[in-house]
Amino acid sequence: MKKAGFKFKDHTADVEVKSWGRTLEEAFSQTALSLMTTITPNLNKISSKIEKKIEIVSEDKYALCIDFLTEFLYLFDTDDLVFNDIFIESIKNLENGYILKAVVKGDHFDKDKHEIGTEVKAITYSFMNIEEKKRKVEISIVFDI
Repeated sequence: MKKAGFKFKDHTADVEVKSWGRTLEEAFSQTALSLMTTITPNLNKISSKIEKKIEIVSEDKYALCIDFLTEFLYLFDTDDLVFNDIFIESIKNLENGYILKAVVKGDHFDKDKHEIGTEVKAITYSFMNIEEKKRKVEISIVFDI
């Protein structure tokens, strides 16, 4: 198995993904890339023309992951932005929750250039799991389509 990556799993009605990385940051990044791949399957067609900084604060790791992924849905729905370069600078544990800081690069979705994938309506807590092991973090999540 690769050091970082994701794979789609069979699910009856939605999209289920298992993502992994050596760190929580890598696993979150791979989960976001799986969301982008669901929306537009060939990430190689996305140019890194637009850079955005993302900062998310949430009460726990699960909410942080949901809120982070929901930000991508918001950016796609409001600004037609898709991303293929997702770098999470840090995920830090605060007294009352977590903070994530990321830099993402992408472009405006262009149906003539980018493949049309599956519309994702929401990120769900269904089947969600974050498992932190000694040298690997795995995230299981479902995208509502």
